[in-house]
Parts: sequence; structure tokens; C-alpha cells
Amino acid sequence: MNQQKNKILIIGGYGNVGKVISNNLSTRFPNKVIIAGRNKNKALQLINDLKIRAQAIEVDLNSNNFDDIDFKIIHTVISCIEFLENDNLLLSCIKNNVNYTELGTSYEAYNRLIDYEKEVKNSGICLIPGVGLMPGLSGIFVHDAISKGYKIKLVQSYILLGLGENHGLDAIRWMMKYANKTFTLKTENGIEKVKSFTSPMNELLLSENSTRKFYRFNFGDQHIISATTDVISAQTRLAFDSKFVTWLIVFFKQIGLLNMVHKMNPEKIKKWLTKFHFGSEKFGVQTHIYTENNKEYIYLIEGNNEAKATGLIAAYAVIQLYKTTNIGIKRLEQMVNFKDLMNFLEQYQINFKNKRI
Repeated sequence: MNQQKNKILIIGGYGNVGKVISNNLSTRFPNKVIIAGRNKNKALQLINDLKIRAQAIEVDLNSNNFDDIDFKIIHTVISCIEFLENDNLLLSCIKNNVNYTELGTSYEAYNRLIDYEKEVKNSGICLIPGVGLMPGLSGIFVHDAISKGYKIKLVQSYILLGLGENHGLDAIRWMMKYANKTFTLKTENGIEKVKSFTSPMNELLLSENSTRKFYRFNFGDQHIISATTDVISAQTRLAFDSKFVTWLIVFFKQIGLLNMVHKMNPEKIKKWLTKFHFGSEKFGVQTHIYTENNKEYIYLIEGNNEAKATGLIAAYAVIQLYKTTNIGIKRLEQMVNFKDLMNFLEQYQINFKNKRI
């Protein structure tokens, strides 16, 4: 590594997920981390609160140029925001030979980055198009199964989100944006148009004693797995830890009120969630992999505080980028060692279970 080009820039590094990444990476790489966002004072406050050795600068993704970023010293950039308004930061990274990744949950965000494959290769950098729980874990599970020689025909993933934690505004904005969406999905019956919060499936998480209803949701992982493997179908469904809230959202969907929720101010929803504390902080991602010889393999990651888990997975991805010699676009599962990642997460009480049926 060029000793001058050795800094890690974290955009949005003082948000709910960003502060997990900032804390983990600055502890691992003291004086190598730069925390950035529209409010430099918030970055400085985080550095002071966490007592970490890091720098702070002001960066606005809406800018056409980034005068406060010295790209000559930046090795890797991670954006903690799914930002689709422009690609100015990414283009600057490509121009200045800087590795890049971001926390993008949607297929739209994934495709936008994939479009730059030629430019990324020509720049000699590595780009991971989206890191976190989804996409992220289900792709890693599928990749592990394929690496063991399993011929997969169907992937069903279930994500459980707790409402007891303090959700960031970006996470709330994203959930509101996609809660009432119709989207296209590859199913066993071919390409179909489906809607969020429909077609429930009852499923039992490996760590629980009773089933939950999980509903369709437009997570990017199901589209990515379908596009990058030979599976007949990959589908991902969502439930909240509070069964009442899950039921309530489905009810709102049925009577047409989700359109109203989509227009609400995310700040108000955040205050409402904080005030009433529905559910717990528990989260889980469980993926069922069905093979051509009718075997079923179940993978589960679970813990408390989904934002923390997302941040830790993203931090692990940045660690891989920081020591990488890879060039081009690589999905997260192509960059990580399965056992090493599971061991990394277990250090933070995020546990892995699996089962063969």
C-alpha cells in the first residue's frame, strides 16, 4: 500500500450505522480514519464522545466537487447513505483511484454501481456494490452453499427487524419509500409483478419456538441472487419483532393507508417509534437453500441491534477493501471468508446457526 494513500473516509460516519463503522475502524486503524458528513461538528462530537483517534471534515454528497477531500491520501471510501441523486463522489473515487463501497439496500442502488464496471477496472480500484444485512448475508450464505458443491434451485430468505432500537432517519426513509411498492420478481412461475407486504409465509426461525408471518419486501438481495446465480427463484420476506406492528402495516396496506405513511415526515416517525418502544432490539436473517436433490440447508444470523450488525458487516467489508489487491466490481460474498466473518461477528454477540434437513 502506498504509505501516503492510507486513509479511510467514512461518509455519514456519525449516523446510527456510521458511528459503529467509525468506532470499529478507528480502533483498528488509529489516525487512519476520516469521519465526514454535512455537519462537521457532529463528526467532531462523535470523535470526542468515543475518544477515538480520527479526523473530521465536511462533505455534502450534493456537491459537484469535494474540495475538503484530499483524494491523494484516501485509500478507501465507504458511504453510509444510499444516495441516488448523483454519482459525483463515486466518479471522484474512480478518477482518483480510490476503492469504494456503500450501504445500499435496494436493487436500484446495486445496478447504479454495476454500470461503472468498465470505469472501475480501468481505474485499477475495487468496488463492493452494497454492504450490510440485505444485500449481504443472504448472498454470503448462498455463496457458501455453492462453494460446497450444492446445486441450488430455490432461495427463501426471511429478515426479522426489531423496533425497540433507535432507528436512523435514513433507514426510516428507505422503509417508507419501499413499503408500498410493486416490483418485478423472478419466481417459480416466471417473472411476476408482486407487492410489498403481501403473500405471507409462515416460518420458524431456528432460535424461536413459534412461527411468524413474513411478507414480501423489495430487498435488493433477491434480485441480485437471481441475476448472478442459476437459481430458479430467490425471494426475501420481512417481519417486525412486534407481531402487532407487522399486522398493523399489512392492515394499512390493505385499506390504502400506506400511501399516507409514505408522505409523512421521517422525523415524526422516528419520534413516534422512540416514544412507544414497540418490540425489542432483536434481529435475524435466515436463509433457506433448497437444492436440486431436495435437500434443505438453513443459515441464520441473529443478535440485538440491527444497526450495529449492519455497521459491523460494513466495517468488515472495508477491512477487506483496505488490504485488497482485487480490481473491479466484487460483491461482498466474493470478498469475505465465510468462517472468518462468522468469527468476527460472534465477537460482538451476533451469532450464527445452521441446520440441514
